[in-house]
Amino acid sequence: MPRVLLSLAMMFMLIGCATSPEGRTQLTPPGALQGFSAVYSEFDMRLKLVTAADAPSCSEEDCSADRAFDQRILALGRRLADVAYRQHADLHLRFPRFEFIVADKAEAGAASSAGGTVVIYRGIRRLDLDDAALAFVLAREMSHIIGGHHDENVTTSILVAVAAQILLPVLNIGTLFSGGAATTAAATTAASTTLTTSAVASAASFAGSRALRASYRPQQVREAEAIAMKLLPAAGWDGREVSDQLENLRPALPEEPDWTGELRESAQRIANLMQGPVLPGSVGERGQIVPREAFELPPPLVSKPF
Repeated sequence: MPRVLLSLAMMFMLIGCATSPEGRTQLTPPGALQGFSAVYSEFDMRLKLVTAADAPSCSEEDCSADRAFDQRILALGRRLADVAYRQHADLHLRFPRFEFIVADKAEAGAASSAGGTVVIYRGIRRLDLDDAALAFVLAREMSHIIGGHHDENVTTSILVAVAAQILLPVLNIGTLFSGGAATTAAATTAASTTLTTSAVASAASFAGSRALRASYRPQQVREAEAIAMKLLPAAGWDGREVSDQLENLRPALPEEPDWTGELRESAQRIANLMQGPVLPGSVGERGQIVPREAFELPPPLVSKPF
């Protein structure tokens, strides 16, 4: 047991702590696992895409609307990505550019990975968002990347998985010797018990990591909203205009599935936020918030949707 406790202590020491852009303490993977973190979050994102229902084939008119929507995503994404790299200089050290992809998925939703990929589901087009509301959707998903939320999720999964693999076999070790005699039957039972314990540990680690990550999700969404509402004014959008458009959209959004439910809640919180002081920046004509001084940095590349 002391060795187990020592192993757990060393594991927790290897896991680092960092401060998010909004000042929240969060877990981060050690340097050796940061590459794995990017790969894992990419796999997790693709798993979500595989399990989401595909959009039906489009008619000629719908295909034209889809292409126009794709171009809007690229244009808005480029505008926001340029500001993101200016506001968060560390992004250059984490990935070279944001990539924006429109996935042909029927439901409204979005996903992203630690490597800077942002995926917008085709179903969002059916919500008929104007540019300010659509920019908020993009900015909020980008902010999950900026805030290091994917790294935090991966680190949580690693912690839970390692803890399950260490603790569960130890807690069940008495069953390996319950027979007392070192017979062939006992050895077979021990091997079977070991396999069972390993399977239970894997199932427990998967369920445990999902549950723990779900408990982080509300904090991460609120933090992403706060980061997004700093990106938008710097990119030239009026925060109150964004809030009004989200508020007009909110009654039409279903409470399910999870993504549209989160968007409803975001719209409510942004409306509450806009009742306070105007976001940073100087107010220009028509109440538009003029972004602060720009830095001479080349805009990041943006991939074509597919």
